Amino acid sequence: MSEVTQRCRNCQTMVTGEYCNQCGQREGRADQRFRDLAGELLGDVFDMDSRFWRTLFFLLFRPGFLSAEFIAGRRARYLPPLRLYLVISFVVFLVMSFAASYAIDSDGGVVVQGADDVVVAADDAASDTPGDESEDTDDGLAEIDLADENSPQWLKDLDERAETNVVKIKDDPREFIEAMVSYLPQMMFLLLPVFALLVQFAYLFSSFHYLQHLVFSLHYHSFVYLLFLLAQAIELLQVHVDGWLMIALFVYLPLAFRKTYGSGWRGAVGKSIFVYLSYAVTLMMGFAGVAVLALMLL
Repeated sequence: MSEVTQRCRNCQTMVTGEYCNQCGQREGRADQRFRDLAGELLGDVFDMDSRFWRTLFFLLFRPGFLSAEFIAGRRARYLPPLRLYLVISFVVFLVMSFAASYAIDSDGGVVVQGADDVVVAADDAASDTPGDESEDTDDGLAEIDLADENSPQWLKDLDERAETNVVKIKDDPREFIEAMVSYLPQMMFLLLPVFALLVQFAYLFSSFHYLQHLVFSLHYHSFVYLLFLLAQAIELLQVHVDGWLMIALFVYLPLAFRKTYGSGWRGAVGKSIFVYLSYAVTLMMGFAGVAVLALMLL
């Protein structure tokens, strides 16, 4: 073998095995045939899937197990928390973008159902009723009032833009809903550390630190997204499981607290109630912010 083939093509370090001991690049496979390369790629995929599916199993059926394993330092057997979140959230928001293909209902409104079963409807019936034009312009988003006569000019400009966009939304809300759906991934990613902060407040006097709570937050949100995907898959079979899924959602968190943090039942339930209520308020504020942002940027 010539000297060229004995050197790493990435860093030029002499390679004595299959991998470069300097940069880690895999060498010795430059002259593979297509079937060899395809077999190698399939092997990598199946190896990835093995760890991925193992992680999904524990995420679904062993609440808090993955976070406890990560904190204990047993991490190589499972998908890293951030990668797990990114993979599942990508699929979730992709599904949501398809779900945001609106169907015009019998009343002429647009109905969209998203991950949180929030239905956005624009009913034009009122606009067709004589003498009700003032009521039509004052409902829903038209009640947004950002500025008055004493406000600075930039706020007045925003208010004027909002009023103009409200008219556009009432005519065709599709662009507005598309904008909202496009901002949801960023919003939820920004709320991950907020959820972790709430868990830290719940365990303020424990020995656990914030980064461990952040790992727990990544795992919990991954579970919620996975639950949503399962719900969508089951809905395709015309089977309604909303009640069971809500029970699973509420039961999961205290079980996860018990496994990850070693809480007793009373403490786990109490902390879960605190986190659920606090995070519900945070989510409502987040969705309101996303709605205003989408309205301003139309």
